[in-house]
Amino acid sequence: MLLDTETARFYEEHLRRHGFGFRAAGLGRRASQEKRFAALLGLGSLHGKRVLDVGCGSGDLLPWLNARGIEPEYTGIDVVRPMIERCRTRFNGTRARFYVGDALTFVTGEPYDYVVASGIFGYNAKDTRERVRPTLEHLFSLARIGMAVNFLSCRAPTRSPGRLYLQPADVLQFAYELAPAVKLDHTYLPNDFTVCLYRMLPWEAD
Repeated sequence: MLLDTETARFYEEHLRRHGFGFRAAGLGRRASQEKRFAALLGLGSLHGKRVLDVGCGSGDLLPWLNARGIEPEYTGIDVVRPMIERCRTRFNGTRARFYVGDALTFVTGEPYDYVVASGIFGYNAKDTRERVRPTLEHLFSLARIGMAVNFLSCRAPTRSPGRLYLQPADVLQFAYELAPAVKLDHTYLPNDFTVCLYRMLPWEAD
């Protein structure tokens, strides 16, 4: 399986500098990580559902969900092999599964109920901008019910070097090309937004 090696090297360097945890994901504060997690929950009820966490890092989303009584059938993938090895040790004895994989090329035998991805487009590698659309298209094809992805926003009051900032309106327009129902949340952080795409129409859910 082909991997985004430039992005993998970027996060491996963060891992060497900061160890496992939110800083290895390129985040400055745990609170911002948790706000992004909370925004992903705007997708729907993940409890008992088959969830694919793309760019899972150290697997921090899973215990965050569990602490809130949410227990999905969880699979995590990441391009950084040491992260996945850490997850397999950290969650040994649980039903969670972890794989080294690239968001653009990951292959699965059957679709997941939900796909979530936090921060996978944050680092501005040479081809990240070109990968956004095909990656969203591929990940959405793996989701039976819906998908939630967050992005750094061009409306951020300040920007950090080496990061990819996108126009929310552009992402929203493309999301509507993929999905019949879409939701955008730009309320939880000044520099971040989350888009939820639905294959199953929320207004027709029981």
